[in-house]
Amino acid sequence: MKYESEDDGPDQIDPPRRILFHINDFGKGGTETSLLAWLKVLDRRLFAPSLSVTYPTEELAFWRAQAIPDDVPVHVLASSRWMYALHGAQRQRKLNVPLKLLHKALTYCLIRPLAANRFRRLAGGHEMVCDFDFSLRHLAGKYGVPWFGVSHFSLATRLGGKSRRYVARRVRHYARYDAIAVLTPDMLREARDLFAGQPSHVAELPNVIDVESLRLKARPSIERPAESFIVSVARLDEGQKDHKTLLRAFAQHRAKRLRPVDLVLIGEGRDRDALEELAGELGIRESVHFLGFRANPFPYIRAAEMLILSSRYEGFGMVLGEAMALGTPVISTDCPTGPRDLLEGGKAGLLVPPGDVDALARAIERLQTDTELRQTLVRRAHRKVATFAPESANQRMLTLARRISPRSRPPVPAAAD
Repeated sequence: MKYESEDDGPDQIDPPRRILFHINDFGKGGTETSLLAWLKVLDRRLFAPSLSVTYPTEELAFWRAQAIPDDVPVHVLASSRWMYALHGAQRQRKLNVPLKLLHKALTYCLIRPLAANRFRRLAGGHEMVCDFDFSLRHLAGKYGVPWFGVSHFSLATRLGGKSRRYVARRVRHYARYDAIAVLTPDMLREARDLFAGQPSHVAELPNVIDVESLRLKARPSIERPAESFIVSVARLDEGQKDHKTLLRAFAQHRAKRLRPVDLVLIGEGRDRDALEELAGELGIRESVHFLGFRANPFPYIRAAEMLILSSRYEGFGMVLGEAMALGTPVISTDCPTGPRDLLEGGKAGLLVPPGDVDALARAIERLQTDTELRQTLVRRAHRKVATFAPESANQRMLTLARRISPRSRPPVPAAAD
């Protein structure tokens, strides 16, 4: 790994900085994927990462076996069954109204205070805390260690339409952090406007794209769902991902009877049944393959003719970067906030307006028929993803750590259990 100057090298900053990452619970989405990437690529000469999770889930057990590095301690705050049982049922939308009220009462009166006490002891043994999903904003700034939170989505989109009082309250919560990390230049501009006059430092900290690791993961052979196919890798959640627009655009493309191509959807979510029904109504059900969740979607991405992200809003758009790293051309909606920056305004991938069926169908046709365009996009995409390599990611994290956690500040000793 290279550094900006000799003073940046690991010999000058040892021992490694103890950094505690936190997330409320583990699912199988992009936030978790980006967290796993950080845990893997952080230079152990610079950082000693640990992971805190409020609630245990089946997905956490899965990722501990599959992807969380062995040298990363994992701490579960709500580890007793009575503390997490109702939370698990809520995630699966299986709580009736009385149980929802019970869950809320338990959470605020018992679970939160107990989890906070456990987190206090954990935080005392670290030099900085990374609240990866802002789920600890009620604790941020406490325990004598610097905190930074990570915003994975457009703050303007998240707060848009909310009352002035609600926005002011959230800004006060965010101001408790020593720094707010955002993923893209657009998000950085938004955050600086939102936090103008606040003490929090705002830093751009994009996700990590480890090209060599992705290429290794893409090597295994797969049973191809079709001879030629388009792929979309996203949670089946119409509130954000808008697969209905993708299905309608694909149906329009198929109607032109160009070279046959199928559509592969990788991901699970509450809207799967509705999407399968829509595919049937559009007459394309036999050409659309719902593969569900895949722990390793990269062989499918590598084999696909193109990858499409049809979201209404995004943060970084991690799957776009992964496809770009594997040499698969991409199409994305020009939604807030990540795709335009990642695709360099359309130079490293095609951009279409969100929800525009006709524009998306035309973009699919362009990528399928214009070989020179495909090659140009792939070449530019390779150059772009190189800027998110582990070396650059470690330098950005080191710069942020030095900004909020100077070594002159002694760590608070951990309290005994």
